[in-house]
Formats: sequence, structure tokens, C-alpha cells
Amino acid sequence: MGTVKWDMVNPEMVIIGTQDGSLTGDAELLLDFYRTFIVDGTRYEVGTWDEAEAIKIFYNTFISTKVALVNMMQDVAERSGNMNVDVVTQALERSTYRITGKTYMKAGMGDGGGCHPRDNIALRYMAEELGLGYDLFDAIMRAREVQAKNMADKLVEISKENNLPIIILGQSYKPDVDYLDGSSSILTAHYIKEQGIVPEFDQPHPYKAVYLLGHMGKHHDYKFPKGSIVIDPWRSFKSDNVKVIHYGNTRFNY
Repeated sequence: MGTVKWDMVNPEMVIIGTQDGSLTGDAELLLDFYRTFIVDGTRYEVGTWDEAEAIKIFYNTFISTKVALVNMMQDVAERSGNMNVDVVTQALERSTYRITGKTYMKAGMGDGGGCHPRDNIALRYMAEELGLGYDLFDAIMRAREVQAKNMADKLVEISKENNLPIIILGQSYKPDVDYLDGSSSILTAHYIKEQGIVPEFDQPHPYKAVYLLGHMGKHHDYKFPKGSIVIDPWRSFKSDNVKVIHYGNTRFNY
């Protein structure tokens, strides 16, 4: 979502499933077709139909796990004090020997969209059906829920302390798309409503409020009304005109 055109010709890999996992004649034809428009050097993974689907679905759940882990670090930073979560995650993203790269190693809002949460929910059912005896997928989904509630609790606390309404900027599940399925902002709003406050979405208002920056890298050019408080879970927005709280960084005051 948002980068479909580029991703179509620049995929990390192409996954092809066949009945027995071998390069059959049909699979070769498919490879020849993809190579006419996909960039040279692309990795091709061939397996059985089951293996191909498993590669795709566990790719998504691995991303969900990374997001849950970095947001857990954010919660630790909030609770323990004297800690900037970015110092921790940036050290880990540079640890390429055992931790694979920096992608998704930015704590912020929870994992979203129509794929990642759905795949984890589906695998919760699979874990039960297969009698695995444990369910990491359920833990990932529970972590996502609790992390959204923690964010909501913070917003409600600041709202009540300052007698201000709550406005969430960024309702969709990621920037530059209108897709709402799996939106972490909507999930956070749900937990805010449970505490008796109905948040508004998307547009700055002429009156002061508690604003949550729901999308990374967006809303930095907004002119927030004087007296507002901006909660930035991405820790990148600064302002001389309004109070900014970098959620996940309890080392410094902004």
C-alpha cells in the first residue's frame, strides 16, 4: 500500500509455488514472464504451494513481531525513566550479525494494515488446531492491543490534567493511503473512548488540544494552536510554540 507501483518491479523476492516444489514447465514460463519487467538480480524462491504461502505469511508475522518488540522497548522507556528508546533501537538496528537490519526498527504506533494483523490472527487459530502447545502469534496480537491502550492511557492522562480534547492526526493505517483496516490510530481511539473521551481525527483545529501524531514524518508543517500539547511517538517533531512530548523518550524534556 502506497508503494505498489515501485514494489511491483523491485520486489525483495518473487515467491512461486508448485505442487512438488520443483521448477516445472509452468514455473519456468512464469519466471520468464516476471523477468521481462522485474529488475535484474531479484531473488526467486520456489517451493511447494504450502511452502510458498508459508514464506509469504511468516514474512508478514515476522514484521509484526519486530514492531511489537520495538514498541515493547518504548513502553519500558516510558515506565523506567532516563531512557530514550531510539538509542536502544538504533544500537540494535546496527547489529546486523544476529539482528537483521534496521527496517521496522523504529518504535512508534502499532503494526497495521489488512495483512499483518490478519495473518497473526489466522496463525493463532492454526497454532490451536495443530496443538503446538504455545502461541507466539496470540502474544504478538495481545502486545499490539496493550501497546495501543498504553498510548491511549497517556493521551487521556494528559487530556484530563490539562482539560483539553484529544485529536489524532492520521486515521489510516499508514501515510499516503486511505486504507483504514488495521489502523493503530483507530485502535488507540477505541481505548480512549473506553475512558469516556471521544477523540477527533485528522485535521488541526483552531482551539488548543492534545494532538497525537499518528503517522511518522507527517504533520510537521502544521500550525498547532498555542497552548496545545503534541504527542510524538516517532520522536522527530520539535516546536518553539507548543509543548511536545516525545513518547518513548524519558531522558529529555521537549
